[in-house]
Amino acid sequence: MGDTARPVEGRPDQEEQAGLIRRTGNGPTVDNETELLEAEYGPADMAGVFSGASAAAADVDDQDAEPVDGTPAKGWKDDSA
Repeated sequence: MGDTARPVEGRPDQEEQAGLIRRTGNGPTVDNETELLEAEYGPADMAGVFSGASAAAADVDDQDAEPVDGTPAKGWKDDSA
């Protein structure tokens, strides 16, 4: 059951939410933003979302990661004492 069937006190209804929407003028930061996003994440889905894994994430090798056993990483110094 959504807010339309049972409004929640203190939360704006759809008309109040629509009144809060305003244009910010925040567009793409570069002219070829779509091409850059496609190169990094692959093509966008039907909703325009670039959800593919980035090339940077694909390059990460988990085999070289430090074990998570509570020991500090190499070169870490505890200055709290």
